[in-house]
Amino acid sequence: MWRLGFYVWRVWLYAKYGVPAALVLYLIHLGQGWSVLFWIVAAVFGCVGLGLVLGVTEFRNREFGDIGRERIR
Repeated sequence: MWRLGFYVWRVWLYAKYGVPAALVLYLIHLGQGWSVLFWIVAAVFGCVGLGLVLGVTEFRNREFGDIGRERIR
């Protein structure tokens, strides 16, 4: 159950930060197209998203170990 709960929390966390970021990028693109502002914001959101993924992955590895790497005997 803990793994399922962690998976749901992880999906909710990605959606919580990913959907608003995508909407902001979409609105900037509608307003200005492929401008410098769009690419700067995309780079910042990409770095934040990468940090989020790396942080959650590190947390998962601490809680569960390396998933998929252990052998079943």
